[in-house]
Amino acid sequence: MVLVNDQAMETRLTKAPRTSRRQRFLARITRNSSSPQLSKLNPEPPSPVRDQYLKDRSVSCISLYLTRPMTPAPERPLGFRVAETLDKPHQGGNSCVGIPNSVRRKPVHADMWDCLPGEVQVQILSCLEPKELVRCSAVSRKWHSLCFDGQLWSNLDATGYYNKIPVDQLSKIITDSGPFVRNLNLRGCVQLQNDWRLEAAANACRNLLTASLEGCKFEQITVHSIISRNPRLAQLNISGLKTASNRTCRLISKSCPLLESLNVSWCSSMDARGIRKIIEECGNLRELRACEITRFNEPGPMQTIFKSNKLEVLHLGACASIDDAAIAVMVEGVDPEVDLFTNRPKAPPRRLVDLDLSKCSNLTDQALRSLAGSVPDLEALQLGGCVSLTDSGFAALIPTVGKLTHLDLEECSELTNATLLALARGPAAKKLEHLQCSYCENMGDQGMTEIIRKCPGLRNLEMDNTRVSDLVLCEAAHAVRHRLSPPNSPPVPGSCSPRVALRLVVYDCASITWPGVRDILARNADSTLSTFKPELIQLKCFYGWQQTVDEHMKRVLRGDRDSANRLECKWAEHMMLSEDTTLGRRRRRRQALWDGGDEFIGRRRGRGSCVIC
Repeated sequence: MVLVNDQAMETRLTKAPRTSRRQRFLARITRNSSSPQLSKLNPEPPSPVRDQYLKDRSVSCISLYLTRPMTPAPERPLGFRVAETLDKPHQGGNSCVGIPNSVRRKPVHADMWDCLPGEVQVQILSCLEPKELVRCSAVSRKWHSLCFDGQLWSNLDATGYYNKIPVDQLSKIITDSGPFVRNLNLRGCVQLQNDWRLEAAANACRNLLTASLEGCKFEQITVHSIISRNPRLAQLNISGLKTASNRTCRLISKSCPLLESLNVSWCSSMDARGIRKIIEECGNLRELRACEITRFNEPGPMQTIFKSNKLEVLHLGACASIDDAAIAVMVEGVDPEVDLFTNRPKAPPRRLVDLDLSKCSNLTDQALRSLAGSVPDLEALQLGGCVSLTDSGFAALIPTVGKLTHLDLEECSELTNATLLALARGPAAKKLEHLQCSYCENMGDQGMTEIIRKCPGLRNLEMDNTRVSDLVLCEAAHAVRHRLSPPNSPPVPGSCSPRVALRLVVYDCASITWPGVRDILARNADSTLSTFKPELIQLKCFYGWQQTVDEHMKRVLRGDRDSANRLECKWAEHMMLSEDTTLGRRRRRRQALWDGGDEFIGRRRGRGSCVIC
């Protein structure tokens, strides 16, 4: 009974329900953010007290304000470490009091790797090298399945590690990852020959889009197995395989209808008759490399190339069987109809963009006249080693190739400055980027200076073993600076970092001296170039000077022009001192010849008075 305002009232005391320590602990937890992985650590259903805590089934940051030690139940870990305290009054702050060893419990750590999704695990493993993936595959069965996931082996390029791992491991890699491989590169893997695992590895690769077997020593049955099991092949490289023959070509024509690029160079057991079958059956073929292949002088293969007219890249270097008649059939066909007005055969223009006829020694100016007007899209032409070509043939060809960017005339010894002048005045002068004139001993300053002046896009000029002199180097230094920073354009300080704009090769040129080389070095390290675009000239000269030139270029590229200038001055002093020493030695040697001892037989200088007996 309780008196309230002088009135007796009955009161009934109700006892609050008793809660466990675990429930009281969970009730004091504050949730700040989420982590979806913690929901997996407690498989039992939540209690009513924890409904609010596990509403989103996540927690990542907690706040504790306990005054007596508490530990979570060992049978249901929460996935985080709990800070336990002793029964001491709270003195402010969030610091915890030390816990005796008898009260401490070992923290429970979750396996974060297993918590990651499979896609994330594969993405992490993709950062490893193939050799490291093989090592990781031995950890467990799960890791083995992850390390040989198809996403990690879609591109199998063994050129970087084939000589660092045993042959059995390399075969195992190809066998396990074969169904997932799209791009296979086994270039130079010579250790795979005569291995019993090779057949299984070849049978495992069934979804290839590109395959490179260059330099391998595979048997013919292995090569045919790879070709026949991959009908979607778009690029195939079997260059250098001695076992590849015309039978291989027939198999390619039947099994690979989608082929776009084929390289059969240096296949000694193959000739042009097999290649003819591939061109006829593979309608998507755009690139053909068949260097050192025989029997191209027959009208059949060249007539097939003419009828197809889909090849854009054609490399027939070192094919001794190619002559003027074969080139005429390739661009004009057999017995073409002649236009009465132009007196030229009526034939559609070829789609060739890259043509390589280097070392075809039987070609003459007539072949160039056949190409004139028939290859308007030609960008790269390689004629190195065709020693019978003269200026008249290029005079007919150059005006018709307005898109030419790369021209190789190495060892064409009959060419003179007339060809260079025609090239500089032709329609391709603005687009020319690479010119190879090495060992053209009749070319000199007149043609080279005109090329440098009229070809602003030139990036590489090789003229070693020619008659050029220091005048070409001076003209190159002036032309590069003028074309990259015209006088009317305002200076742009610090526009970009230095880079190489022109590469010159002038070693073994008797008329190139060290003062000309010094002009290039001085131009590269010129301090006034800092207000313009810092474009440099890279020089390859006499081997005795090349080390100094390379070191000078390194210093200029990293922006240390003062150090480069000091190096240039020191080198000039050394060269002048060497010349003085050489001249002094020549004078002393000449004096010794005149004033030699008794053993010297020759003219002597008289000394003292004459004595007449």
